[in-house]
Amino acid sequence: MLAIDRARFASGVRWWQTETDWPNDFHNSDYRVLAAQNPDGDFQDDWWAGLLPRLTRWKALRPFSQADVTRWFTVHREDLARTWHQACAPVRDLDITGVTWRQVQAFPDVVARIKPTKSESAVFPSKFCHFLLPRIFPVFDNAAVGGSRTYEAYFTLIKCTWEATPAVLQAELVTELSQLIEDHGQGPLYEGFPMATKITELALIGSRRT
Repeated sequence: MLAIDRARFASGVRWWQTETDWPNDFHNSDYRVLAAQNPDGDFQDDWWAGLLPRLTRWKALRPFSQADVTRWFTVHREDLARTWHQACAPVRDLDITGVTWRQVQAFPDVVARIKPTKSESAVFPSKFCHFLLPRIFPVFDNAAVGGSRTYEAYFTLIKCTWEATPAVLQAELVTELSQLIEDHGQGPLYEGFPMATKITELALIGSRRT
């Protein structure tokens, strides 16, 4: 898929709304909460205690326990802080169109060590990073988009697909998704909602179902 197709986007929206128990606001309210909780590189125990249940609900820890992942988080905490300030803090107000993988790679590389796996699974680092900078880091979910990809490959797919989509269609889909959120959510559209990554994710979901 070189560019977003409107029919595939619509199919992805239908799947989200009818085949999952995910929120009808496409996590709009969650993004507002996550932004307020963003520690900006100060990864203390109280922040981690608040994030851990969310990672569990999003099925990011399997097959490890919360205790296992907490232990690895503690080991890599200083590297997390260092790479956040080097790679993420300078671009935190941008979205995926304004950064390259090489600019931000150091942070998800460290995040991946918190849940070490034999394969280079994108699931855990994508969800962890998405909770901190959703406009830059797309979330990868096997049930939604399927396939086995490194996080670099998935990031590149999302970025290239969005950028290959004509600007007119981008604007139309932003309007459509904004209206869906307003119609089905519990509050107004959050100004930091990750439009580019979410719309492209929905189109990828739809491409598996059309």
